[in-house]
Amino acid sequence: MDMTKMRREVGKRLQQIRGNRDQRSFAENVDSVQQTISKYERGEIPRSWMFLARLHQEEGVDLNDLLSGAFAGLDEGGNGRSGPSGNGHAGNGRQRDDESRRPAYAGEGSRPAL
Repeated sequence: MDMTKMRREVGKRLQQIRGNRDQRSFAENVDSVQQTISKYERGEIPRSWMFLARLHQEEGVDLNDLLSGAFAGLDEGGNGRSGPSGNGHAGNGRQRDDESRRPAYAGEGSRPAL
């Protein structure tokens, strides 16, 4: 997927996460400002975010695990563990067999799939 399309899709998902809340109150809730939320929703996503998207796509890293600290892709020495592909990576970018499809973000109290 090209980066422009991916950025627009991230922006749309962020709008879904925000739901019917206005950008200003949503921004305050996540310690940001309305202008930043507006840019992100328009697809003006920083390049550093796109690294995380590629990390998920190319290496199969679960970003929820990475951000929450539950990442099991490294052993105690910091070496990659073999994922389903047996190549030392956490996976191949595809959904694991044991994961069910996550529902669309429903608003407060739920967590989106990254």
